[in-house]
Amino acid sequence: MRTWIACAGWLCVVSLGQAQEHAPPPAVPAPLQSASAPPAIDAVSATSVAPTASAEDALPPQTVTVTASSDAKAPRVRFTAYRDSYLTARKVWQVSSGSVVMALRLIPAKLSATIDDVRVALQGNGAPMPIKVSDGGVFVVPLNEDIAAQDGTFLVNKGRGELTANIVLQPSVARDAWNVTRVGQVLRDARRAVRAITPWYKRPFASDVQSLAFCAAERGSALQLMDGEQLIATLPMNEAAVNDISQPVFCKIFDGEDKYPGHYRVVLPEHATVLLL
Repeated sequence: MRTWIACAGWLCVVSLGQAQEHAPPPAVPAPLQSASAPPAIDAVSATSVAPTASAEDALPPQTVTVTASSDAKAPRVRFTAYRDSYLTARKVWQVSSGSVVMALRLIPAKLSATIDDVRVALQGNGAPMPIKVSDGGVFVVPLNEDIAAQDGTFLVNKGRGELTANIVLQPSVARDAWNVTRVGQVLRDARRAVRAITPWYKRPFASDVQSLAFCAAERGSALQLMDGEQLIATLPMNEAAVNDISQPVFCKIFDGEDKYPGHYRVVLPEHATVLLL
């Protein structure tokens, strides 16, 4: 099986191979001992590169939420090897100081395939560990050094060749921790992460992260800029964009050159998401 990534515009497609039959029987999911972070991008690219990371590289603590369904069988079909994704996700986490994480967006590779009921698990030497998958088939790649060393695999509940995937970068900043300074920092971290996971021979053709956007599914929402408890400005979210699963959204877009004072807090509507575009 081979891994490759090709870029077209803002989207970089990662071919992670064809799903293959996996023999281990279903087992009760165990807690994920990982150092992965929670989510919010634009998809970016690299090639089959999984950057080599030395053992002495410091890795900040990371957490990932996993859920299990007691009435659903564990995924049993091999989707792709875990180690390459682990190494790339680890590099993203390190060079961004934990402000950006790597996710995979699952995409149907056959007309008959669906992802509305997709489930994903990470299989090492032990029981499969379920991974939380958001609507549209996006999941953050967990960082688990032990399973990477065991040549672990991602499992899915789909048939052979039904799915492929894209790399997606997402901000991992807490919703209540955004301010104008943080917006600019995450943009710089995301651009640094793109360069770190893009091979030198692809860099002249790779698209960079251009902006950070606070988005909602419908027009009419707004951000608030606050100085302490004082409302400074209300910023409409009405610029058209698409989210990580190519759905239309309406956003307030920042390019990192905004002239607001850095300490102004950015208060998001409850239903807003944060994307790198």
